[in-house]
Amino acid sequence: MIKQSKRQLEIMKVLQVRKSCSVIELASQLDVSDETIRRDIRHLASAGSVEKIHGGVMLPHSSLEPPFLSRLQEQRDEKLKIAKMASEIIPDGTTLLIDNGSTSCYFAKELIAHRNLTVVTNSTEVARELCSRNYNRVFMAGGEIRSDDSAAYGPTAIEFARQFTTQYAIMSIGALHPAQGCLDFDLAEAEFKRAVLPMAEKLIVTADHTKFQKPGIVKVCDLDRIDLLLTDKMPPDEIVDQIGASKIKVTP
Repeated sequence: MIKQSKRQLEIMKVLQVRKSCSVIELASQLDVSDETIRRDIRHLASAGSVEKIHGGVMLPHSSLEPPFLSRLQEQRDEKLKIAKMASEIIPDGTTLLIDNGSTSCYFAKELIAHRNLTVVTNSTEVARELCSRNYNRVFMAGGEIRSDDSAAYGPTAIEFARQFTTQYAIMSIGALHPAQGCLDFDLAEAEFKRAVLPMAEKLIVTADHTKFQKPGIVKVCDLDRIDLLLTDKMPPDEIVDQIGASKIKVTP
C-alpha cells in the first residue's frame, strides 16, 4: 500500500466533502503550486484513491455510487443499538420530527410496533417504514427527492415541515465538536435541521462514538441545545461538559 503524505490526506478530506475539485482550487486551499497538487494527484491515482479528470480530480466512481447506503453500513451494530434505545424512549401517540440520517432510518424501523404516532419527515425511507401502520400518521416534506438518499431538501421541504410542532425531533448528527457544536457535512441537510429545530419541544441526537472525532463543516446548533444524546460510548469530557452528563445515555 502506498503511504499518503499529510497534504494528500488533506486532499482526500476535501474530496470527501466536495466529491470533485479542480487543481487550481486545491492549490489555493492548500497554499502550494499547481504542479505539487498534480504530483499528489498522480500519487493518489496510482493507489486507486482518486480518479484524474480534466483540470482536476474526483473520488472514484465506486465510492460515489451509494454514499447513503455506505453510511448505513458504517458502525451498523452501534447504530442499531442506539436506534433501539431511542425507540424505547418514545411512547405510543407521540408527535415526532425525524430527519434522514442513517441512524434515524434504523430508528424508524424500530418504531414499527408503535401506535398512533404522528411523524413529520423529509425521508421517504422513514415515511415508507411508518406509514399505513398501527394508525400512524406520516407527513412527508415535499420538494425534489435526491437520488442518493431519497430525501427532500430545500425551501419547499423546510416550509412544509415548519408548519408542524412536535414533541421530539430525532436527528442524526454528522459530528459533535466541543467548541463548534453539532455539525453536518452537507449544507442542505444542515439547513433543514436548523430550520425545523425550533418546532420541536425536545431534541434527541443519535450519534455513535466516531462522530466525536469527525470534523464537520456546517453548523446545525450548539451542544447545549441537545436535550438528550444517545450514543454507544461516553463522549470526551469537553463534550460532556457542554451537554451535561445527565443528558447523555449510552447503550448497554
